[in-house]
Amino acid sequence: MTRVMMKKIMFYVVFLTAMLFQQSCSKDVEGVVSGFNDDDNREIHFVQNSIIKSFDQGTLDGEFTVTLGRLGNKGSYKVRIDIDGKDASLFSFEPTVTIPDGQYAVEFPVYVDMSRVVLGSEVSATLNISGRDAELGDNPAYISQYSDFLKLSASFRLEWEPYMRLTESGETVQQTATYLYNQFYQGAQGGMLVERAKGSENVFRLLDWAAGVGFVFMINKDNSVTVPAQSIGYYYEDVREYVYVADVAQYLGDDSYYQSYPCTFDGKQTFMLNLVYYVSDGIFAVGPEAFIFAGDHDDDPFVTAEYLGGGRFGFTFGSHTSECRAIVVPGDITKDESSFKSAVNSLCKGSADDIRVFGEGEQIWTPESANNTLVAVPFNAEGVPGEAICIRFTYDPEGVYIPQISACELKAFEKSPRSTLELFLKLKNATSARYVMLPKDVMDYYIDYYGETMILDQIGSSLDGGQLDEAASVDGLRLFWQGLEEGAEYGVLLRVSNSFGDTETRVVYGRLEAASDEFVAKSLEDFTGSYLASALVTTSNDSQGHDESFRVDVISLGDGKVGVKGLCNYRNYSPQITGIYDPERHTIRLNSQNLGEFSYMDVVFGFVGNLYSGIWGQESALEFGFGDDGYVHWCSAPDSAIDVTGYTFLLFDGTSYSGYNVGDKSYTQLLMKKL
Repeated sequence: MTRVMMKKIMFYVVFLTAMLFQQSCSKDVEGVVSGFNDDDNREIHFVQNSIIKSFDQGTLDGEFTVTLGRLGNKGSYKVRIDIDGKDASLFSFEPTVTIPDGQYAVEFPVYVDMSRVVLGSEVSATLNISGRDAELGDNPAYISQYSDFLKLSASFRLEWEPYMRLTESGETVQQTATYLYNQFYQGAQGGMLVERAKGSENVFRLLDWAAGVGFVFMINKDNSVTVPAQSIGYYYEDVREYVYVADVAQYLGDDSYYQSYPCTFDGKQTFMLNLVYYVSDGIFAVGPEAFIFAGDHDDDPFVTAEYLGGGRFGFTFGSHTSECRAIVVPGDITKDESSFKSAVNSLCKGSADDIRVFGEGEQIWTPESANNTLVAVPFNAEGVPGEAICIRFTYDPEGVYIPQISACELKAFEKSPRSTLELFLKLKNATSARYVMLPKDVMDYYIDYYGETMILDQIGSSLDGGQLDEAASVDGLRLFWQGLEEGAEYGVLLRVSNSFGDTETRVVYGRLEAASDEFVAKSLEDFTGSYLASALVTTSNDSQGHDESFRVDVISLGDGKVGVKGLCNYRNYSPQITGIYDPERHTIRLNSQNLGEFSYMDVVFGFVGNLYSGIWGQESALEFGFGDDGYVHWCSAPDSAIDVTGYTFLLFDGTSYSGYNVGDKSYTQLLMKKL
């Protein structure tokens, strides 16, 4: 089986069986609560694993009561508490807590600064019992097999009332809505009641949304929409957390992202949102969703249009649309409200000479300018207009404006094909370009879950003016990446743009050569002996890694097996790993295996990958063999279910992976030289 540890940018979420809960936003909720017995005095743990609390509006300082328990009551012991999470700065507490002699548990307060919490939003953070076998003075305590973390969530207690609207017939009815799911869930749900928070003009919620909870949103004065962080009511058992949703800007904590990922209300019925579904360490989905307020004009005529290139537009009519009137104006007026209204008025009055009236299908325009805007208004059989649309487009029959990627190739650099990649690039009509290079599996995952736009906007780099000129030349532009992992496959995502905002995007892949492509023929006896090994070692505090060198010994065990010692470069722990000689590939194969105990926990020899920090089971394996350079190279076994990049020593609490490794170390980029 595979364990995924999600952190920072490297998000990866595997959907397993999950439990579904419904919770009320107006009640305090505690997670699973553990009990006590008389077994161990130092096995200290959080009694709760989550506390969700709502405070009255106007509260400045909120308070949680947290309980630390243990299995026995003998002795006085201390434990250190720390906190993490996006909203951690809002919470405060004493970092060291003591359980006195004779007590099974102790309570301590955690305070949250509610003066910085927006009405309708929820803030959260996670308390952790820090360290393992940590000593504070003469009072050691260790993390329990029970809960070593506690999720705290705080929000304001809102009172809700039905949100009413007045129909054209003069009847007062409660507003309803239809939600169009497109990310965590799929499909549409209609008839959802809408409520408004008492004392507020702009805070609303949809009832019975997602897993039965309310969906809170705010309509701002400029008709932009804010979706604060909130639970969707779905409990993800694998990480023991509720799944949350927020708009992209709220999730990232940066309002500037509303420009790229807007959330809007058209002032009538339609809401367009860009949402993120997530848990504390990873994202499930990112993308657009929408909902529509029910109204008296659901039978209005409407039209959609798609630019097909070459001045061609495809038009699709609604069932109540009889005809469409359209005009093409020079320039981009999509953000020019005055020019847009003027064009709409001329269409409705029929006052312009170049108005085109037509039915459903295709229409072709040949404007004189390159940068243009189509404005279209649908009409029903009685001549009543519906909502107007406008689309900016580039008319470029000669191909002098639309940006083009005429050549884009990623390959191993011929002078150092095992460590350096070369990107050859030729562009046309590009005024800007952004790109990002990532391992192939990471690139594929990011594109699937975040989309190309978010990847490039958040972590992409830009070509400067000189590089753009080179890319437009006959010889093209060459970019190089050095110090890469031999044999690994990488991808480059590229987006080019012109001054009008037209874009072209391309992703290309390239693989480095490796000594492991064809290992040198060696016998089992050739492998036995001592080696000087080097590896890139990463820890939770050093995600970039540092180089370590250490001795490794390979001894024969008979029957084609070897023992490998010294792979764990940590204190006095040096287990023997059993390897199997593969006479066809001339390699030593290392499978995942149990290695006994270390520090009261079971140890499993496991693996890491670009998206994984803990892999175990027989589906994946590493192997090493002699390259033509005289060094011993490590690589993922050809039949490995996951492309592993290194190894680690996983710590298990019974049958459950703790999330920790021996020495907090993972070993990649392995190379050995026989002594």
